[in-house]
Amino acid sequence: MERIALADAERDFTQLIQRVCTDGVTVEVDGGDRIIARISPVEPRPALQVMDLNSFLQSLPKLGDDADGFVEDLHRLRRNFPHEDNRWD
Repeated sequence: MERIALADAERDFTQLIQRVCTDGVTVEVDGGDRIIARISPVEPRPALQVMDLNSFLQSLPKLGDDADGFVEDLHRLRRNFPHEDNRWD
């Protein structure tokens, strides 16, 4: 979480609010001896945006040698559950 001095927040208040709204950041206002305010967006920004999905999925660890075992586990799970009609078809 970002922190800003009260004097800086006063001087650049419009820019501070713009950053909170546009970038979705939360900023603590430091009054010198303690935090006196926290400015945050009304609605939290999603943690992952659609445009970042591919790079996120590629950054996940690979299954490696246990990939075949994982596939077999999935097949076993599917065999143990009754077939459901796809209501979206």
